[in-house]
Amino acid sequence: MLKPMTTAAPEPPAQTQTLRIDGMHCAACVRRVERALVKLDGVAEASADFINGRAVITARQPVPSADLSAAVSGAGYELVEAAADDEAPAAGPPLWLRAAPALLLGWGSFFAMQANRWLSLGWNPDLLFPLLFALTTPVLLWSLWPLLRRAAQAAARRTTDMDTLIVIGAAAAYLYSTVATFAPSLFDAHGGRDIFFDTALIIVGFVTLGRALEARVRQRAAAALTRLLELAPQTARIVENGIERDIPAAQVQIGDTVRVRPGEQIAVDGNILSGSSAVDEAMLTGESVPVAKRAADPVYAGTLNVDGAFTYQATQVGAATALARITAAVERAQSSKAPVQRLADRIASVFVPFVLLAALATFIGWTALDDAEWTAAIVSAVAVLVVACPCALGLATPAAVAAACGRAAQLGILYRDAHALERAGQIDTILWDKTGTLTSGRHEVSAIEAIGVTETELLQLAAAVEQHSEHPLAAAVTAHAEDLGIAPLEAAAFQNYPGRGAVAQVQGAEVAVGSGRFMAERGVTVPVEASAATPVYVARDNIHLGTIRLSDQLRPAAQPAVALLQQHGINSQMISGDVPAAVQAAAAQAGIPHFRARTLPAEKAEAVAELQAQGKRVAFVGDGVNDAPALAQADAGLALCSGSDLALEAA
Repeated sequence: MLKPMTTAAPEPPAQTQTLRIDGMHCAACVRRVERALVKLDGVAEASADFINGRAVITARQPVPSADLSAAVSGAGYELVEAAADDEAPAAGPPLWLRAAPALLLGWGSFFAMQANRWLSLGWNPDLLFPLLFALTTPVLLWSLWPLLRRAAQAAARRTTDMDTLIVIGAAAAYLYSTVATFAPSLFDAHGGRDIFFDTALIIVGFVTLGRALEARVRQRAAAALTRLLELAPQTARIVENGIERDIPAAQVQIGDTVRVRPGEQIAVDGNILSGSSAVDEAMLTGESVPVAKRAADPVYAGTLNVDGAFTYQATQVGAATALARITAAVERAQSSKAPVQRLADRIASVFVPFVLLAALATFIGWTALDDAEWTAAIVSAVAVLVVACPCALGLATPAAVAAACGRAAQLGILYRDAHALERAGQIDTILWDKTGTLTSGRHEVSAIEAIGVTETELLQLAAAVEQHSEHPLAAAVTAHAEDLGIAPLEAAAFQNYPGRGAVAQVQGAEVAVGSGRFMAERGVTVPVEASAATPVYVARDNIHLGTIRLSDQLRPAAQPAVALLQQHGINSQMISGDVPAAVQAAAAQAGIPHFRARTLPAEKAEAVAELQAQGKRVAFVGDGVNDAPALAQADAGLALCSGSDLALEAA
């Protein structure tokens, strides 16, 4: 008798979870948090980001929050609970208030010492050095305190980090200078004495200033995600037993019936039950033309209902909505790391112990010399600690970045940080969004095809109807008539058909203006052809009079920019959520050979990842909320200044 065949249960799909972690401030912190999280059962991968104060874990099963908190606490950091997200952090003096006194006094001390040396002012060291000691001590303690506290916490965990190195270097310079100030006899016999109060102050001042700039970047990154979530309305109008009532959007359940009126935002994802409208989905697709919606069509949270009313059934709520998924995609991309960044994190985890050993070896080496004095050994060991402090982060790098960004700002280019500068020089492929990026983002009349009437008469009839509509295409037709000085005729009995067209009585005749589907519903025969331009048909008494074509015009600088990039060996591709005909036409005008059409926000990010997997260094250029995942995924994200706030932050 054969036994029934059994198969192993399939492994559950991996799940990602984003954690907020307080206390990370350097690459060594990142490495420590990642190692602690990966040790937990079920966690396959962990990626931390100290700039945004987050860690993203990939697990085969949900990990209890108590285990996560214990692992993070064991590494010396704090897991911020979701319920505490809205709580204000503990207030303290701004970091720039700690950096400013140290930098001012440090540079003042430096110039005073140099002036005394090079100008032979003859200031008495027995008076000058104690004065500098008295000024340096309180200022250094004030500026160094946050670093000293974190270094002490690391020592309590029997670990070291960048703060350890900064504190030891600054303390060594300060203590050596203090001894040189009050025990000159130890140095005078060996060729004179010197002090390094200015060095200690400048090191601490620059590092603290770097932390202040880092905190600002972190706050702006968090604010960008907050603004993205705020795109969805806070309330929803649900219908129960024929009675409407407003409730918080967070309380909408799957299966609830929700009513949306003209001009309102859609609260959650769902499918239309009754009614029709045109919905502005630019925040998802980037396309400025509203999409016609009718029964059974999907609608998405955060999109705008333009000119009709409808009811729909909620199918996705909370974190499952398209808007929430875009937010999660941006978070994951911001927290992910390239292989070279992971290598840097590993190096940082052993950097501090190596420098401490190098300083100790230097001291031992100098004292081992027959003719060396212990003062020379101390000076050499202190020099190793001071030079090894990450001053490049606080001095050389900001100076270079300031010069580069200052020049770029004169040319209208704003960089987020030094990484953007570095990555921009490595780009070999650029993905361009179409609408609002290579094009103006506004539809304009590009052609008028009249049949049996003049173009002026056709436009005059169309404007008579469209002047009463709020649809963007109607506004474009009316604006074109105004630009040509054509006054619209009087219209009566105006009727709007959301997402399709409109009808009115003009000069005793019924004039209909709208889409091909709208004309077909009215029994009007119109030519249907594939075109990059959007057709608006005009009929009088069910007789087709002509077509007004509208298109999103290419920016004047688009084609020259693409050509110039190609000359420098940088290939361009276009990717858009628009229809293939429109994308193909825009790509041809811009001189871009490769393009993708009808792409969703997540698919744009996937396209970037595909090119990166092929070894390409990819830049993405966009302007809308829908471009945020791709902007964050790309090696370099470039956003137009006219773009959405989220695009600017994600770039």
